[in-house]
Amino acid sequence: MQGFRNANLLNSAGKQAICVNGDISISASTTNAILNLSSPTTQYNATEIFQELFQAGSTSIQRALGGARTVQGTYRINGNLCVPADPAKRSVVRTIEILTHGVGLEKSYWDIAPGYSYVDDAAAAGYATFAYDRLGVGQSDHPDPIQEVQAALEVEILHGLAQLFRAKKIGGHGFTSVVGVGHSFGSILQVGANSRYPKDFDGVVLTAFANTLTNLPYTILANDPSIAALNQPSRFGTLPYGYLVHNDAIAIQEVFFRYPYFDPAIFQNQVDRKDTYTFGEEFTIGAVLTAATAYTGPLSVVTGVYDFPFCLGNCAYPDNQLAKVKPALYPAVDSSKSDVYLVPENGHYINAHKSAGKAFAHINGFLAKNGF
Repeated sequence: MQGFRNANLLNSAGKQAICVNGDISISASTTNAILNLSSPTTQYNATEIFQELFQAGSTSIQRALGGARTVQGTYRINGNLCVPADPAKRSVVRTIEILTHGVGLEKSYWDIAPGYSYVDDAAAAGYATFAYDRLGVGQSDHPDPIQEVQAALEVEILHGLAQLFRAKKIGGHGFTSVVGVGHSFGSILQVGANSRYPKDFDGVVLTAFANTLTNLPYTILANDPSIAALNQPSRFGTLPYGYLVHNDAIAIQEVFFRYPYFDPAIFQNQVDRKDTYTFGEEFTIGAVLTAATAYTGPLSVVTGVYDFPFCLGNCAYPDNQLAKVKPALYPAVDSSKSDVYLVPENGHYINAHKSAGKAFAHINGFLAKNGF
């Protein structure tokens, strides 16, 4: 399969899509922050770093920033390219959606199980998708978790993926439109890519997102960041101690799920599939969240009404928080090509709640309405 190494075929969870899984090489270069931060040696040390970061009057960020440096390399990114299983739909598919997951997740978030698979619903609607493990996650490369795996480099990798699909170098298919769909931190990276490369994407969907990072300290502390190699040595034992995971099921439910609107089996699925994130990301997460003033394509913002990381558990209070995204971050987008949707009975892990299908239907309807 063109553009892939170690390729293999598989079906999506509900068999609405046929997929190719494999590795793609992405060459990327950017300016990262030099972080004056040593890799923790114990969990006590790791916990103290976050305590100090969020204490009253903290100067941790200022002390950690030691200038800038160029990072560059060729990185192995693992992903699933999925097209409709229906031959009639597959023969006319022209839009590829690049799906970028959030912190603590990996690419399977987009294809959890039958009824909880955005990949399935997108394929049924006639769209192709590419869900990938971000750098430092899952089957993708795991470079230095402090100095290298930072938000700026991940924006460049997303840019590289968009360029490869535009150049028809992945899968050999002639896609005419590229749509970016982000989740949480993946939405932040999508905003960063739209800001830096406004022509990369013809359409944008930001999920589990609103225009504020003020709740970030609550979210990170509630996640109880744990050194991945110590938390799950059977999975992550070879990784440097700068790689982290959410500590346990309670830490994941508190921030990402709203009871009773999820199936306990799907919840456990997401707990079992939790994956890594880095100190580098946590210290640079807001650095790429800058207004995409030159992007003019369609924009939809889709977030669970009970989202905690961006809305402290109520995105409708004191008014619809999603409505603030376009004027603040996408001022050039015409209002006729923009909408927002508060997913009912849903939290931050939208795809893992019972009402996920309502979010999927809204996104696919929005894309169809805008000519994709």
